[in-house]
Amino acid sequence: MKKTVAILLTWLLAGILPIGAEDSGAALRFSLKQAQEYAVAFSTDTRNSRIDVAMARKKIWETTASGLPQLNATLSYRDNLKIPTTLIPAKFLDPDAGEGEFIGLKFGTQHNATFDVTATQLVFNGSYIVALQASKVYLQLAQNLQEKKEIDIRETVANTYHLVLLAEKTRQILNASLENLRQSLREAAAMHQAGFSEATQVDQLQLAVSDLENTLATTGRQVETAYRLLKLQMGVDQDRAVALSDSLESILAAMDAELPAPADFNLKRHIDFRALETQERSMALLLKREKTEYLPTVTAFLSLSQSAMRDRFNFFNKGETWFPASILGFNLTVPVFTSGSRPARVAQARLELEKTQNLKKQAADSLKLAMVQARSDFAAALEREKNTAGMAALAQRILDDTRSKFGQGMATSMELTQAHNQYLNAESGHSQTVVQLLDARLRLDKALNRL
Repeated sequence: MKKTVAILLTWLLAGILPIGAEDSGAALRFSLKQAQEYAVAFSTDTRNSRIDVAMARKKIWETTASGLPQLNATLSYRDNLKIPTTLIPAKFLDPDAGEGEFIGLKFGTQHNATFDVTATQLVFNGSYIVALQASKVYLQLAQNLQEKKEIDIRETVANTYHLVLLAEKTRQILNASLENLRQSLREAAAMHQAGFSEATQVDQLQLAVSDLENTLATTGRQVETAYRLLKLQMGVDQDRAVALSDSLESILAAMDAELPAPADFNLKRHIDFRALETQERSMALLLKREKTEYLPTVTAFLSLSQSAMRDRFNFFNKGETWFPASILGFNLTVPVFTSGSRPARVAQARLELEKTQNLKKQAADSLKLAMVQARSDFAAALEREKNTAGMAALAQRILDDTRSKFGQGMATSMELTQAHNQYLNAESGHSQTVVQLLDARLRLDKALNRL
């Protein structure tokens, strides 16, 4: 809660959440970093992970309290509608009675009430001691999972943020290209009316304009879908407007283009490895707990009670007698024989610990391999982005030259359409490689546990 309040105050000062924005319906404006932090604070996954941590803290107290003094109070009442009859030999009351003769007697009263207070205290139990240690490890595991959730949501939001920017950039390029094509179409139509070109030239450009309009409409729907996905991941209401303050160019300019050295990888710092180390400690404590089942358990107790027996229901009348009783004692439970079930549980716990150790070793190798692969992918993405940037610039020059020649009647509409399509493909390819480069950097930072 403190972290969430701090984030909200930061956003208020930065103008992301202007006062009254929730009422006015003003758009929430996010940079990439702000979108990531908003998602960490409000996404469903991270909120649930914080709940898990809170539950783990309560689990520690629950485990601790189970070994502290316990106090129970009991109030019981019994109405003997018909007091049971007990037979005794008649000779007990009449020496002259014959053999085999019995007399029926009724013992007790109709109304009986007892109030009892019992206090118990665990003196020694090996499993309890281990459970206290295990509850703290359980909290650490929940915190590890919370940290991993936050890293994952940062990566997911960044990928979707890049996707939205790519869709927006594509729509921007298509809009500019459509306007240029329409201008060329108007020029071609004027030249045709003046008798300087054929109708085919106009038809060719009209076909290109119509095709681009359809593509632009499809791109618009993709932009809307991408925004909805981003809002879902961030925990923003779907009806709330969201605007992005960063662009692909600004994110690319701020990106660290340096390839980190392999020595920068610290396995002990990686969240996945630390989570498995915590899991290993948990399995070790499970083995320890099973071993403590061989130890005795000692509990102490104190019971204080008041009892009353009446022939009439007058328990609340003053001056009536209540009979006190008190008991102090302890219980010692020693496990003697379990037909081999206890050694079997110890063996299972030992095997579970061995499995976790094997998984930890495998994870260490996998994380090292992932870091090497992420470095390689980032280096390759850098090269692709540089190459496609050059191709996009070249396609722009070709298009400008072809458009100039078309205006002078030195190029056909087919050549202009081909140059235009070539330019769109080059620009689209470059934008995609920029996103691939940014995503590759994300994967590399995640492999180095820098998110």
